[in-house]
Amino acid sequence: MRAKLQHPPRRFAAGFGPRPVEMRDYGRLELDPDEQVTFTTPRGGEYDVARKDWGFYATPSLNGRLRGFGLSGRLVRNRLGREFVLLVEDGCEEAFAGYCASEGLVVVERLDGDGPTCVCGGRAFEPRFTYTEPPVGETRFAWPGRYRRDVVACERCGHLLSLSALDPDALYAGDYVEATYGGDLRAAYERVLGLPPERSDNEGRVARVVDLCRARLAGRDEPTALDVGSGLCVFLARLAPHGFRCTALDPDPRAAAHARDGVGVEAVCADWRTADRIGRFDLVALNKVLEHVPDPISFLAKAREHVAPGGLVYVEVPDGPAAAAEGPHREELFVEHLHVFSAASLAICAARAGFSPVRLERLTEPSGKHTIWAALAAEEAST
Repeated sequence: MRAKLQHPPRRFAAGFGPRPVEMRDYGRLELDPDEQVTFTTPRGGEYDVARKDWGFYATPSLNGRLRGFGLSGRLVRNRLGREFVLLVEDGCEEAFAGYCASEGLVVVERLDGDGPTCVCGGRAFEPRFTYTEPPVGETRFAWPGRYRRDVVACERCGHLLSLSALDPDALYAGDYVEATYGGDLRAAYERVLGLPPERSDNEGRVARVVDLCRARLAGRDEPTALDVGSGLCVFLARLAPHGFRCTALDPDPRAAAHARDGVGVEAVCADWRTADRIGRFDLVALNKVLEHVPDPISFLAKAREHVAPGGLVYVEVPDGPAAAAEGPHREELFVEHLHVFSAASLAICAARAGFSPVRLERLTEPSGKHTIWAALAAEEAST
């Protein structure tokens, strides 16, 4: 190794922020092949650069030794389209976010294997909203520590992800029904069921499903329908009079009992992801369900096991771009929605789950919710 140090250092301005950063260049190190230098921080971070006869190991293993020293890699792009690899020290994420905002940097991808991945496979996200307290109207759930949540948008397909420390499996295994409906499903059911048609989201939902099935399931005397995540079961209560034999599936025993005893339809209490021996149905409905699960692709793919040959899967999800355009207060962006879809991301999710869209549309419902709905056909449903 040969060092050529500069005292005093060369000083120069860098960056695109409102106040240029003054850099200080202290010199050069010339390494022979298989020589290495290590840079350290007061927090204990270590970053090695190793010379080889073909070039450099610019960093230690991004998902191994580097992470062990409290550093994680980010591929970023500046305003001129130039890309850089930056290493962020643990505990300095807020300073890094502020630097990116000031310099106009976009994180193209995390390079440590720990970052989020979109349903389309993309790993480049733009920040949309940061919440440090629950927005007005959001259900209050038990929170691990201080409330902090970030909503980011996939640069590739516009899909939104809600990133927080909340464990979704613990949420739905616990008091989701209690927190959402106050434990009184019957009263909530009667209130929603009693809405006039012009104010009822379910009225339009049932009309769409009946119209789709009339064309798709012609000749089936009593088509069967399965509603996954049935909740209050208002959808099946309105669908049954149209000649459907209905089954509700919900992981909460209170919701399943309400569907069976209060609504009068067949009911299964099970986790959809592991449900077995529930048969096949002419219609499988996932109404406002996919946004609640960590892996919506595998959750939707499960429907291939349970949709009858020639049947349909009907899906509704919140419309992320429409909601985000109105600001962070929208219900579609609340904490229980881990995913908020775009039309493109729902189509991609369907294709990766083994379905092809029969129809896919966006709408604003009577309640004011922005929604994307799709009718899907499984080409391999009979295999």
